[in-house]
Amino acid sequence: MTSRHSTSTTVAKAFAILDMLASNGENGASLTEVSSHLGMSKSTAHRYLTTLEELAVVERDEKDHFRLGLKLIELTGAILSDHDLRKVSESFLNEVAAQTQETVHLAVPSLNEVVYIAKVDSSHSIRMASRIGGRMPMYCTALGKAILAHYPLDRVEEIIREGTPAQTLYTLTSPQTLLAELERVRAQGFATDDQENEIGVRCVGAPIFDYTTKVIGAISVSGPANRLTKGRCLELGPLVRDAALKVSRRMGYPR
Repeated sequence: MTSRHSTSTTVAKAFAILDMLASNGENGASLTEVSSHLGMSKSTAHRYLTTLEELAVVERDEKDHFRLGLKLIELTGAILSDHDLRKVSESFLNEVAAQTQETVHLAVPSLNEVVYIAKVDSSHSIRMASRIGGRMPMYCTALGKAILAHYPLDRVEEIIREGTPAQTLYTLTSPQTLLAELERVRAQGFATDDQENEIGVRCVGAPIFDYTTKVIGAISVSGPANRLTKGRCLELGPLVRDAALKVSRRMGYPR
C-alpha cells in the first residue's frame, strides 16, 4: 500500500515538472528554477530531471536549461495519427443523423470556403445534393459561419473585403450585419443558415476545435425548409453543438 502511494506521488511530481517546462516553452528552466517552483530540493529535482532526460522526455541545452524532449512529440504523434477528424467524427455524425433524420455534414475550412469531407444522408426520400469534396462559401453557410465566428477579427474582415455577394435574397451581405451574426453565433455556440446559400434549404452548424483551441472544422444538419423550420433549427442547435463539442474533446480540446 505504501509503495503504491509512493509511486503515485513520484509520477505526480514528474508530471508537475513536465507541466512547468511546457509552460516555459522553448526557454525551458534551470535546475534552480524547477526546484524553487515545485518546492523540492535541488538534489531531488536533479534526480527527476536526469531520469526524464535519460528517457528523452526532457532535454538539456547548452545553457544547462531543461525543456520538453522529442519523445513527447513521438508519443503525441502516435495518438494523433490515429485520430484524424473524419475518423473521430464518424460515430457522432451517424448519431446526429439518426436523431434528426436529416443530412449531416462534416466540413473543414479552405481559404474563404468550407469543404465537405464527410456526409451522412437523410433517411427521407428528398435529400441534399451535396457531395464530399464540394465547396461552399463561409459567409453564407451554417458550417462556414460556425467557423468564421471563431476566427481572428482581422481574418474575418479580410474575408469580408474579398466579397460577400448575395447567393439568395436572404444572404447577409452587409459587413455590419454579418459581424453581428457572428457575435450571436459565438454566444449560442451554433450557427444557422436560413436559406442564405440556397433557397428552400436551412442548416444549423457548430464548430469543432483541436487541442490548441483552434477551430478546425464544423458539423451541420441540413434539410428542406419545409421540414427544417426556423423553430426546428433552434431546437437542433444545442444537439449539433454538443456533438461538435464531443468531437472537439476527442481531438484534444481542453474545455
